Amino acid sequence: MNDPLNERGQTLGEFLAEYDMTKYDRPSVTVDNVVFAKIDGRTAVLLIRRRNHPFIGCLAFPGGFLERGEDLAEGAKRELFEETGVTGVFPVQLGAYGMPGRDPRGWIVTVAFMMELPEGVVPKAADDAADAALYFAEADAERREIVLTHTETGESLRVPYLIENGSAVFIPSRDIAGDHSRILADALKRIGIIE
Repeated sequence: MNDPLNERGQTLGEFLAEYDMTKYDRPSVTVDNVVFAKIDGRTAVLLIRRRNHPFIGCLAFPGGFLERGEDLAEGAKRELFEETGVTGVFPVQLGAYGMPGRDPRGWIVTVAFMMELPEGVVPKAADDAADAALYFAEADAERREIVLTHTETGESLRVPYLIENGSAVFIPSRDIAGDHSRILADALKRIGIIE
Protein backbone atom coordinates (compact mmCIF):
# COMPACT_ATOMS: atom_id res chain seq x y z
CA MET A 1 0.00 0.00 0.00
CA ASN A 2 1.35 3.43 -0.96
CA ASP A 3 1.88 6.10 1.68
CA PRO A 4 -0.87 8.69 1.06
CA LEU A 5 0.28 12.17 0.10
CA ASN A 6 -0.99 15.42 1.59
CA GLU A 7 -2.03 18.45 -0.49
CA ARG A 8 1.65 19.44 -0.82
CA GLY A 9 2.55 15.99 -2.19
CA GLN A 10 4.35 14.89 1.00
CA THR A 11 4.40 11.49 2.64
CA LEU A 12 3.85 11.38 6.38
CA GLY A 13 7.61 11.00 6.91
CA GLU A 14 8.36 14.07 4.76
CA PHE A 15 5.67 16.11 6.52
CA LEU A 16 7.00 15.16 9.98
CA ALA A 17 10.62 15.90 8.97
CA GLU A 18 9.77 19.58 8.43
CA TYR A 19 7.00 19.96 11.04
CA ASP A 20 7.79 22.59 13.71
CA MET A 21 6.64 21.35 17.16
CA THR A 22 7.28 24.82 18.61
CA LYS A 23 4.70 26.43 16.30
CA TYR A 24 2.00 26.22 18.98
CA ASP A 25 2.28 26.82 22.72
CA ARG A 26 1.62 23.69 24.72
CA PRO A 27 0.13 23.35 28.19
CA SER A 28 1.38 21.05 30.89
CA VAL A 29 -1.01 18.19 31.63
CA THR A 30 -2.07 16.92 35.04
CA VAL A 31 -4.49 14.26 36.21
CA ASP A 32 -6.85 14.53 39.20
CA ASN A 33 -8.70 11.68 40.91
CA VAL A 34 -12.22 11.91 42.32
CA VAL A 35 -12.37 8.76 44.44
CA PHE A 36 -15.76 7.83 45.88
CA ALA A 37 -16.63 5.41 48.68
CA LYS A 38 -19.90 4.28 50.23
CA ILE A 39 -19.94 4.40 54.03
CA ASP A 40 -23.14 3.35 55.79
CA GLY A 41 -25.11 4.18 52.64
CA ARG A 42 -23.63 7.67 52.34
CA THR A 43 -21.32 8.90 49.59
CA ALA A 44 -17.85 9.98 50.62
CA VAL A 45 -15.02 11.45 48.56
CA LEU A 46 -11.28 11.10 49.13
CA LEU A 47 -9.45 14.41 49.54
CA ILE A 48 -5.88 15.26 50.40
CA ARG A 49 -4.58 18.37 52.13
CA ARG A 50 -1.82 19.97 50.04
CA ARG A 51 1.57 20.01 51.72
CA ASN A 52 3.17 22.53 49.34
CA HIS A 53 2.47 25.49 47.08
CA PRO A 54 0.32 26.26 45.25
CA PHE A 55 -2.79 26.04 47.42
CA ILE A 56 -0.79 24.94 50.45
CA GLY A 57 -3.09 23.67 53.20
CA CYS A 58 -6.15 23.42 50.92
CA LEU A 59 -8.15 20.30 50.27
CA ALA A 60 -7.62 18.84 46.80
CA PHE A 61 -7.99 15.69 44.79
CA PRO A 62 -4.99 13.36 44.67
CA GLY A 63 -3.23 14.05 41.40
CA GLY A 64 -0.29 15.59 39.66
CA PHE A 65 1.68 16.01 36.47
CA LEU A 66 1.63 13.41 33.74
CA GLU A 67 5.04 11.93 32.98
CA ARG A 68 6.45 11.95 29.45
CA GLY A 69 4.94 9.10 27.42
CA GLU A 70 2.46 8.16 30.16
CA ASP A 71 -1.14 7.19 29.43
CA LEU A 72 -3.71 9.42 31.17
CA ALA A 73 -5.39 6.62 33.15
CA GLU A 74 -2.03 5.13 34.14
CA GLY A 75 -0.86 8.55 35.31
CA ALA A 76 -4.03 8.90 37.36
CA LYS A 77 -3.43 5.54 39.06
CA ARG A 78 0.25 6.37 39.67
CA GLU A 79 -0.53 9.75 41.23
CA LEU A 80 -3.28 8.24 43.40
CA PHE A 81 -0.86 5.62 44.69
CA GLU A 82 1.96 8.13 45.30
CA GLU A 83 -0.24 10.46 47.36
CA THR A 84 -2.54 7.99 49.15
CA GLY A 85 -1.22 4.45 48.73
CA VAL A 86 -4.49 3.43 47.05
CA THR A 87 -4.30 0.77 44.32
CA GLY A 88 -6.79 -1.48 42.53
CA VAL A 89 -8.90 1.32 41.04
CA PHE A 90 -10.53 1.55 37.62
CA PRO A 91 -10.46 5.19 36.41
CA VAL A 92 -13.31 6.54 34.28
CA GLN A 93 -12.70 9.92 32.66
CA LEU A 94 -14.90 12.70 34.06
CA GLY A 95 -13.67 15.58 31.93
CA ALA A 96 -10.88 17.97 31.04
CA TYR A 97 -10.43 21.35 32.75
CA GLY A 98 -8.34 24.10 31.22
CA MET A 99 -9.77 27.42 32.34
CA PRO A 100 -7.07 30.11 31.96
CA GLY A 101 -5.52 30.90 35.34
CA ARG A 102 -6.75 27.68 36.98
CA ASP A 103 -3.24 27.09 38.28
CA PRO A 104 -0.81 29.89 39.23
CA ARG A 105 2.17 27.86 37.96
CA GLY A 106 1.14 28.43 34.35
CA TRP A 107 -0.97 26.97 31.57
CA ILE A 108 -2.01 23.63 33.03
CA VAL A 109 -4.83 21.45 31.76
CA THR A 110 -6.07 18.63 33.97
CA VAL A 111 -7.96 15.50 33.04
CA ALA A 112 -10.14 14.38 35.93
CA PHE A 113 -11.04 10.77 36.58
CA MET A 114 -13.70 9.18 38.78
CA MET A 115 -13.28 5.84 40.52
CA GLU A 116 -14.44 3.83 43.51
CA LEU A 117 -12.26 3.22 46.54
CA PRO A 118 -11.74 -0.53 46.80
CA GLU A 119 -13.44 -2.02 49.85
CA GLY A 120 -11.19 -2.29 52.88
CA VAL A 121 -8.55 0.10 51.51
CA VAL A 122 -7.52 2.84 53.93
CA PRO A 123 -5.86 5.87 52.26
CA LYS A 124 -2.66 7.16 53.86
CA ALA A 125 -1.06 10.50 52.98
CA ALA A 126 2.34 10.40 51.26
CA ASP A 127 4.43 12.39 48.77
CA ASP A 128 3.11 15.97 48.62
CA ALA A 129 -0.11 15.19 50.53
CA ALA A 130 -0.05 16.33 54.17
CA ASP A 131 -3.24 14.38 54.92
CA ALA A 132 -5.63 12.04 53.14
CA ALA A 133 -9.16 11.50 54.40
CA LEU A 134 -12.69 10.67 53.36
CA TYR A 135 -15.39 13.34 53.50
CA PHE A 136 -19.11 12.73 53.23
CA ALA A 137 -20.32 14.75 50.25
CA GLU A 138 -23.90 15.98 50.31
CA ALA A 139 -25.68 18.68 48.36
CA ASP A 140 -27.60 21.51 49.95
CA ALA A 141 -29.62 22.32 46.80
CA GLU A 142 -31.41 25.26 48.38
CA ARG A 143 -28.15 27.04 49.22
CA ARG A 144 -26.29 25.66 46.17
CA GLU A 145 -23.53 24.27 48.36
CA ILE A 146 -21.75 20.99 48.72
CA VAL A 147 -21.38 20.04 52.36
CA LEU A 148 -18.17 18.10 53.02
CA THR A 149 -17.97 16.40 56.41
CA HIS A 150 -14.85 14.57 57.59
CA THR A 151 -15.95 10.97 58.17
CA GLU A 152 -13.94 10.65 61.40
CA THR A 153 -13.77 14.10 63.01
CA GLY A 154 -17.13 15.46 61.88
CA GLU A 155 -15.44 18.71 60.79
CA SER A 156 -17.43 20.18 57.92
CA LEU A 157 -17.15 22.87 55.31
CA ARG A 158 -19.45 24.25 52.67
CA VAL A 159 -18.37 24.61 49.06
CA PRO A 160 -20.48 26.78 46.72
CA TYR A 161 -21.45 25.51 43.30
CA LEU A 162 -23.55 26.67 40.37
CA ILE A 163 -24.81 24.56 37.48
CA GLU A 164 -25.19 26.27 34.10
CA ASN A 165 -25.94 24.44 30.86
CA GLY A 166 -25.49 21.09 32.62
CA SER A 167 -22.00 21.78 33.95
CA ALA A 168 -20.65 23.20 37.18
CA VAL A 169 -19.42 26.77 37.05
CA PHE A 170 -16.18 27.58 38.84
CA ILE A 171 -16.78 29.29 42.14
CA PRO A 172 -13.56 29.76 44.10
CA SER A 173 -13.40 28.41 47.64
CA ARG A 174 -10.65 29.34 50.09
CA ASP A 175 -10.76 25.76 51.41
CA ILE A 176 -10.51 23.88 48.09
CA ALA A 177 -7.53 24.08 45.72
CA GLY A 178 -7.99 25.93 42.43
CA ASP A 179 -10.98 24.75 40.45
CA HIS A 180 -11.39 21.49 42.37
CA SER A 181 -14.77 22.70 43.63
CA ARG A 182 -15.93 22.74 40.00
CA ILE A 183 -14.54 19.25 39.39
CA LEU A 184 -16.25 18.02 42.57
CA ALA A 185 -19.59 19.53 41.53
CA ASP A 186 -19.33 17.93 38.07
CA ALA A 187 -18.54 14.53 39.63
CA LEU A 188 -21.42 14.81 42.11
CA LYS A 189 -23.73 15.78 39.27
CA ARG A 190 -22.56 12.74 37.30
CA ILE A 191 -23.42 10.35 40.14
CA GLY A 192 -26.73 12.07 40.88
CA ILE A 193 -26.01 13.88 44.17
CA ILE A 194 -26.44 17.25 42.47
CA GLU A 195 -29.33 17.72 40.05
